[in-house]
Amino acid sequence: MPSHAACGMVDERGSLVKRRLRLVISGSCAVLAALLCAAYGQHVRDEEERVRTEALERYGGEVVSLVIAPDGLEAGEVVDRDNVIERDWLADLAPQGAVVGIDEVVGAEVTVPAAAGAPLTDLNFRDSEDSVEVPSGRVALSIPVTESLGLPPSAAEGTVLAAYRVGETGVSLVSADLLVLRGVGEQPGVGSRGSVTLAVTPGSVASVLSASDDGSLRLALPADDATGLSEELGLAPTRVAPEGTGSSESVTTDGGEDASAVGDGAAQGGDVS
Repeated sequence: MPSHAACGMVDERGSLVKRRLRLVISGSCAVLAALLCAAYGQHVRDEEERVRTEALERYGGEVVSLVIAPDGLEAGEVVDRDNVIERDWLADLAPQGAVVGIDEVVGAEVTVPAAAGAPLTDLNFRDSEDSVEVPSGRVALSIPVTESLGLPPSAAEGTVLAAYRVGETGVSLVSADLLVLRGVGEQPGVGSRGSVTLAVTPGSVASVLSASDDGSLRLALPADDATGLSEELGLAPTRVAPEGTGSSESVTTDGGEDASAVGDGAAQGGDVS
């Protein structure tokens, strides 16, 4: 009969084999999970690029290749081939002074932060005396000025604008407090009629860039006494029905109020207090 020592050695070896097997299985699962995540991420990026390409084809017009910072760039960062890429952009919607070649900016230091996904422009590399002062908690964006943008001629530095997205399903409020940092420039941009530099809240950056990119962005100049109307009275709609749907269709405001009821009351009783 085998001794107790021999039996102990067999048990120890068996435990060691099982432990190694568990480690191998765990490591394999971790590697497989990482590969699946990477594959899914690439699929999402490919799908986003496909949708973007289709949108460019629908809009039509000349396409240029601009330099983009996928993850954004902070002031003081140096541009290299790892933190910027080239991406097709409609020439009519290209910001003024947009960078059209990576070689032009590789090694250059950023002086004005660039938002993630936004094209790099001369604004991001201004000398300190020419740079705009970005308010705390805001991101500076350079938006191309097109005929459809609706930028009021009086929109100068310090002007507060409201931004809307116009689509087939209606009109939606993008931001109610865009601050003009620099008005339309005199020098023509890459296929553009100029650009306006706006200070945008971080939460509105993606929406403003997306609407500007597909040509659905519209800017409006509210009166001084209309500022904050959506927050205080709930009468400024964040989404309205498209034209031709009839006045009886309801419109939801920021305050959750049915705007059609407000309109009916105003028609029947005059001023609504």
